[in-house]
Amino acid sequence: MNWLNFFAADVGDGIGPFMATYLITTSHWSEASIGIFLLTLNLATVIAQTPSGWLIDNTRYKRYLTAGAALTIAICVLVPAFASEMAPVLISAAILGLAAAVIPPAIAAITLGIVGPSGLTKQTGSNQAFNHAGNLVSAVAIGLVGTYVVSWGVSPIVAFLACSAAIIALMIPEKSINHTVARGGVSKIEKESQSESGRSALALVFTNRSLLIFMVCVGMFHLSNAAMLPLAGQKLALEHKELSTLYISICVVIAQVVMIGIAVLVGLRCDQWGRKRFLLVGFAVLPLRGLLFSQAENPYLIMSGQILDGIGAGIYGVIVILVVADLTRGTGVFNFATGVVITIQGLGASFGSFLGEWWAGEYGYSSSYALLTALGVIALLILAVLMPETHPDKVKPSRFNSGRSRSTT
Repeated sequence: MNWLNFFAADVGDGIGPFMATYLITTSHWSEASIGIFLLTLNLATVIAQTPSGWLIDNTRYKRYLTAGAALTIAICVLVPAFASEMAPVLISAAILGLAAAVIPPAIAAITLGIVGPSGLTKQTGSNQAFNHAGNLVSAVAIGLVGTYVVSWGVSPIVAFLACSAAIIALMIPEKSINHTVARGGVSKIEKESQSESGRSALALVFTNRSLLIFMVCVGMFHLSNAAMLPLAGQKLALEHKELSTLYISICVVIAQVVMIGIAVLVGLRCDQWGRKRFLLVGFAVLPLRGLLFSQAENPYLIMSGQILDGIGAGIYGVIVILVVADLTRGTGVFNFATGVVITIQGLGASFGSFLGEWWAGEYGYSSSYALLTALGVIALLILAVLMPETHPDKVKPSRFNSGRSRSTT
């Protein structure tokens, strides 16, 4: 699982910024055309995320699904390198976005199916550490190859990573995956109860109060977070045009290095310290980062702010899977619920990016950061006041049971 996460790190939505850079510098696309490309990629992923979760819940071919999605991405990512017309590039972006929606929930499902609930925390921490390491290595490789070898270096590198991920997915022994556990572990009694009540996956997810509160927190977090780094990059570009690409690369590397350590720490300690303590720390650093970016003009101060991004994103990447697994244990809709949460995350990020950029254009960067910081504070307050602890061994029975549709057996 570690190496699958390493090679799948930048296979999917992570390629958007690299492709945007390639299209504007080599293919000479306009900003508006690149906006359409990114919108097509992101919209396809958001639309496909929830159905992908449902599909993964209901198939035993999770390895083949992961490999097929990775190979589809490998083909689609080569299209911009050889096609000069806009139409084939946009079609490939749509297909790429659909395929990218499969990989994260499929990896989460296979992980849960192999290690079970008791081993999920440690393995998810390890998964995320390798994922961030993969992001780090691929970002450096794409930057070096794209700068010194070929301008379209992003395409072959991502295609290689995707093919490697597909091979590793197929190398996972089929017998090692418990498909019942992989979907949240529906016991026989629970299955009969669900059948009698006729409750659908949709009803199981959207009547779970704690899960709904968590979705609101996730949406607000990404509404606040999505535009922070792009706006910082634009501030750097205005003041330090020649070094802006280098500064942004350093920002990404700093955040990814911190994320690796944080993901390992969360994986090792989250079962002892609980989910909510880590979540509170992850959400608290977001408005602090907004305040820092709003006041900072020095590039080194802005780059150091990415340490806070590494802390927040490092915690978030591990905890979101664990919280959804806690809240859906015994329901059999873990992957569907994961797909819904990732959809909310994508919608929050999409609207957040637009809101941050539009507000900065109308009222200035400081005002935009003030707005994003305020949204981060609201997300933190909702989390602190309304979100319960979800770890089964640490939660008070009355509150835990009230937030779940069924108790775990």
